[in-house]
Formats: sequence, structure tokens, C-alpha cells
Amino acid sequence: MTSSGAIRVLLGPQSPLPNIAEAVANSGLPDGPLAVISAAWQEAEGDIDDIRNLLGRELEDLYLYRRGEDLMASDADLAAAARLRQDKLIAQQRMYRMRLKQLSIAARHMLNADGDSEMIAAEQRHAIAQLRALDRHHLHRSESIWRGFSSVYSSASYATLARHAREMGEIIDRCTGVVITGGNVAVLINRMRLFGVDKLLDGCNLIAWSAGAMALSERVVLFHDRSPEGRRDAEVLGAGCGVIPGHVFLPNTQQRLRTGDRLRIGLLCRRFAPDSCIALDRGSELRIDESGVQYANTVRRLKHDGRLVKMRAA
Repeated sequence: MTSSGAIRVLLGPQSPLPNIAEAVANSGLPDGPLAVISAAWQEAEGDIDDIRNLLGRELEDLYLYRRGEDLMASDADLAAAARLRQDKLIAQQRMYRMRLKQLSIAARHMLNADGDSEMIAAEQRHAIAQLRALDRHHLHRSESIWRGFSSVYSSASYATLARHAREMGEIIDRCTGVVITGGNVAVLINRMRLFGVDKLLDGCNLIAWSAGAMALSERVVLFHDRSPEGRRDAEVLGAGCGVIPGHVFLPNTQQRLRTGDRLRIGLLCRRFAPDSCIALDRGSELRIDESGVQYANTVRRLKHDGRLVKMRAA
């Protein structure tokens, strides 16, 4: 559930035809300036003139990526600890992928198996349970790496991080909402957690698309059936902000998922249940408040039988 009274607008990709202006206008978001998190754009962070023109509002970028780069350049101890953390996270992700590949192959074989229906159903449930157990283990191991880093370098206790967190908190407090752009979701989560910005979003009005929407869930799931390297099994990157629990957001599924492959879609849906897997494509608009989904346009939900069905308001 979201915090009481907060407006949450989730969108699909904003290129080449943005729908953010219409979505914000219809959301009931109060007039006033908006804070922006565009860290997922990395070196292009802060290039928000197009958003400003579309919304016709004052915007103030938090510059999470730039702040992080400047801080790493000036604080050798923090930089070394952050590099070590990232090296450990990358190694953990690599080991997870090795195990995930074999379990995913086995699960797909079981979902496509013929024979005694009762016997096969039991084996299918167990195969999916093994995937879920691996996902939980990976998430636990990744979070333990973050906890080790945060025990020393935290926005609550480390002076320079605390100063930046206060500055960004003050910006958010004087704005009527926060816009979170798409881009590289790993970079976005990294910077948000480094400065503790993820903790500042609870209770805020939020407008997010693509990677920004992914970051708001409890766990971030990477997926791509059409990558240059070939099909890749969906994988848990790590914990998200947890602002919108109960959902896994999958942007641009029309390009990134083989939506006609019911076996793969069904496995993806069952694997991350009870969370709902939500497809956010171009033109998608989803509004959620504390009572649930209030509006859904061109938003689809993945089903256990491998279909993608139109999502409706509660």
C-alpha cells in the first residue's frame, strides 16, 4: 500500500511519444515545483528541459549521479568502499546467474512436460519453488553486502552523505512531487540508496517511468528476451525502494518480451507471485493510491496461463 493521500503515477517509455503531460494533468497533482531524479541518465543527468516544457512547471534536479561522482573523487575511503561493494554485488549477480540458468531451463521443461497431470503439477510447483528460493537467497545475499557498506557509510551517520541527504530532503519538501526518469536502473538504485533518497520518497507524490517505475517496487527484476546476446532469463537485480509493494514493473515489454511465448510469460508470472507483474509500454498510464489501482490505460498484467490482459481500476 502507498502512503495515505500520496499520488503515484507510473508510465511506460517516454520516447518517442511522451504522455507525461497528460498523465500529470489528469492525476490531481497540486500545482507547484517538482523535484527530479534523473540519475539513471548518468552523464545526461539534469538535461530536463524537455520535461520542463511538457509540464510547464518549475523543476529542480537532485543531481544524484553528479553528487556521487564528485563525492567519490573527493573521499578516497568512501570511493574504495563503494568499489568493493560493487565488486561484491557484481560477483554475487554472476554466481546467481549461473545457478538461475539451470533452474530456469528445468522449470520450462516441467511446464512443457506431458504425462500424469497430478504428478506433473506437483513437479511444476516444486520447480517454480526452487526458482523463488534462489531469488530470495540472492536478494538476501545482495542486501547483506549493502548492509556491510551502510554500517559505515550511511546517510544517517556519515557526515558528507548526511549533508547531501539533508539538501535533497529540503528540495523534496518544498516541491509538490518527485519525477523519476527512465534510464539505467542499476545506476538509479545505486545512487538513491547511497544518499538515502529512497527513504525520502515515502509519502511523496511520485511520477515515474520505465527504470523509475521499476525502482519503486520491492524488488527490481531485469528481463530481456531480445538482447544482443540472445534470450536472457529474468533475474532479480536487488531490492527496490519498496514504495509500491506487491508489483513488479516491466517497462517496454513489447520490445523486450516475447509476449506470444505463453510458457515463458506464465513462468515469469508464477515465479514472482504473489506480486503482480505489470507491463508498462508506450502510452501506458497507471495511477495507484492507498486503496489500490485508481486508473489504468494501456496497462497489462501477466497471467499464470501466459496471457497479458488489460488491467482495470479497482
